[in-house]
Amino acid sequence: MIAPLTLLSAIWAALAVLAFAVSFKVRDITGRIGGGGWGKHIDARWGWFWMELPALVTFPAVYFASGNLHLVGNIAVALWLAHYGHRTLVWPLVVLKSGATIPSGMWMSGGAFNVINGLLLGAYLAFAPQLGDAWLSDPRFLAGVVLMLGGAWLNLWSDYRLLALRRRSGHQRVMPEGGAFNLSCCPNLLGEIIEWLVFALLTWCLPALAFALWSIANLVPRALWRRSWYRTNFPDFPRTRAALIPGLL
Repeated sequence: MIAPLTLLSAIWAALAVLAFAVSFKVRDITGRIGGGGWGKHIDARWGWFWMELPALVTFPAVYFASGNLHLVGNIAVALWLAHYGHRTLVWPLVVLKSGATIPSGMWMSGGAFNVINGLLLGAYLAFAPQLGDAWLSDPRFLAGVVLMLGGAWLNLWSDYRLLALRRRSGHQRVMPEGGAFNLSCCPNLLGEIIEWLVFALLTWCLPALAFALWSIANLVPRALWRRSWYRTNFPDFPRTRAALIPGLL
């Protein structure tokens, strides 16, 4: 069971690297990074819900349906559900404005992406032989849990800080500032990248690494695009502010 999953996960990881390489050359047709995207536009709240629902459901469903449950897998699923429970059920209602729309290309491609990751993660963690109870005391697991919680905190703090700034401006576009925003224009994206990199560390499985690579392929170009947008639309935007990682990117 593990050998086919390893091969599929390796292919999926390689595709993430390829997608990252071409993301700077090829126009984004889904609408995630600027532009209008392709396909019919639907209400943003429903679009976001349908895009993220497969992430919330697929991984836990496959894992629990296998019957091969173990404590490490249970903890991994709990961390996953905490992130995607908020992302699927809370975030659209709190942030997305009534009347806002997203293109079908965005929510459909995002939903398909989440199904693939959920299938690979659920199957791999159900049958991975190396994740016994001894893994709970492994430094990789312990560091992964702590750093994932830290990444989640940075992601949520930054998202809600930006939301508060937009509400003060009457839901107009604003130049983010304060806290981590004084160092990076996208600390929310940095927090999410940290989450999935260390999720790969604490689960020590190839599907989780592939998912982390896809997150990087998606979020790094978005951070660069967003910094470019800020520089264009806010003349006083600090020219030295990092797009994502202070001192590096």
